[in-house]
Amino acid sequence: MDYEDRDKEIIKDAFIEDMEKIDEMEETEEVLEKVKEIGEEENRTAQKPTFYREVIEKKPKKWGKMAIAIALAIGLAFGSAFGFIADNIMDDMNGKNVVYATEGTKFNYTIDKTVSPVVPIAKKVSPSIVAIKIKKNVRDFFGDSYQSEGTGSGIIIDNNGHIVTNNHVVEGSNDIVVVLKDGKELAAKIVGRDGQTDLAVIKVEEKNLPYVELGDSSTLEVGELAVAIGSPMGTEYAGSVTAGVISGLDRKIFIGDKNMTLIQTDAAINPGNSGGALVNSEGKVVGINTLKLIESKVEGMGFAIPINEAKPIIQQLIENKKVSRPYMGITGSTIDAQTAKQYSVPQGVLVRDVVKGSGADKAKLQRGDIITKIDDKKVDTIEQLVEIIRNHKVGDTLKVEVYGELNRYTTIEVKLTESSN
Repeated sequence: MDYEDRDKEIIKDAFIEDMEKIDEMEETEEVLEKVKEIGEEENRTAQKPTFYREVIEKKPKKWGKMAIAIALAIGLAFGSAFGFIADNIMDDMNGKNVVYATEGTKFNYTIDKTVSPVVPIAKKVSPSIVAIKIKKNVRDFFGDSYQSEGTGSGIIIDNNGHIVTNNHVVEGSNDIVVVLKDGKELAAKIVGRDGQTDLAVIKVEEKNLPYVELGDSSTLEVGELAVAIGSPMGTEYAGSVTAGVISGLDRKIFIGDKNMTLIQTDAAINPGNSGGALVNSEGKVVGINTLKLIESKVEGMGFAIPINEAKPIIQQLIENKKVSRPYMGITGSTIDAQTAKQYSVPQGVLVRDVVKGSGADKAKLQRGDIITKIDDKKVDTIEQLVEIIRNHKVGDTLKVEVYGELNRYTTIEVKLTESSN
């Protein structure tokens, strides 16, 4: 028997055991109910005969008809008073939920409706989330051309019709249509794309559309509410809302040659959700859904671009239609401790190639050099070098320590130029 079968048997045994307990409880309750009914019947048997014998069975002796009239008058008065009290009770109960547990017993209480916190979030944000339909011309293996169609999601970010989405949603497209929450379709054009961050901005001519409120992803905490809104599996499911939590922060994910730092969430992110919103408990967008880990052994691992990283990229795409990035002009790789010891060289970044005309070329960096420090800070990996460059601007000058020719260290100045993206 494998683990799955054993687990099923355990669950089955537990289920049967629970059902037996429930049956025992029900039988016990039935016995108690019977005992109660017998007791009540005995009381009625004990009381009713006495009551009726005193009132009905007892024959008047001296009073005759007058006694009967008095008894009827008392009964009429008692009945009227009881009816008045009953009417007041019914008036008080009017409009309230009444649950009948058993015949003759009533419990009054009001049922309060519990509203999920996701409901107001969805109402606030959903009108600003759109579905995106794209068409692109593609050539197959045999060189034949055909038109491919795809879908994604987008976020309206201002009242000028700008919509942010993923670069991979619109890359290579020659026809883009935006579908609003009410089903209205609008033609859109690409404003700018950035492959490195997988972000793109498109624009529709419609003005004064509802737009989202952007949050602060730096304040996120693991475990807090996360709501994903988008169009999974095509426009038929546009505006789908899924909820979960922030599962992790600053997750380093390598996609091709790109190193991305992302938010991890277990809110369902499915094909078509790309470019949709990841929203916090305040209904503010804290991330842009971009990818999901798909493996048979994995469930609930989706990732979003932090909105704080996206904001400057979005702004540059709107203003300049491109992203201006600092660029040293080398291709490099990491020399780890083991490799450094094996070849008797320092740890650092090995320069494998130098781009002609770049800042590195002008500073006389050469193939085979090893970068060990930047601005007096030790550099051990290519990732550290990339991060340092990313935190500078085009035109900045870096002081670079290099281990190179004749096995000696030299310090040179490298001016960062603009990347061609």
